[in-house]
Amino acid sequence: MRGWTRAKRLVGRVIGDRRRRAFVLAGIFLVVATVAAIFVSRQVSIAELRHQVARLEAQQVDATTQQKALRAEVASTTDPKTLEEEARRRLGLVKPGEEKVFFVEEDSP
Repeated sequence: MRGWTRAKRLVGRVIGDRRRRAFVLAGIFLVVATVAAIFVSRQVSIAELRHQVARLEAQQVDATTQQKALRAEVASTTDPKTLEEEARRRLGLVKPGEEKVFFVEEDSP
């Protein structure tokens, strides 16, 4: 009987060791899987942020170009010489003391 009891204990230890190993391996697997999932999600987030930054930089370039065009337009409309030329051309205005002359073509028979 003594041999049988020792055999039972030995088998119990082996089975207990296997269960312990299985639990340890399962725990390690869960930790590694969790870390891998976090890593992948972070990489996806980083890629999305890089795409967003590229899109915003392109928008900034467009806005800068538009701003330069608008500044040039404002500068040309606030220049007194340009304003005077436009008033003369569009509205037919003349300075005091100037005369406006219209040339009319006559129909020749």
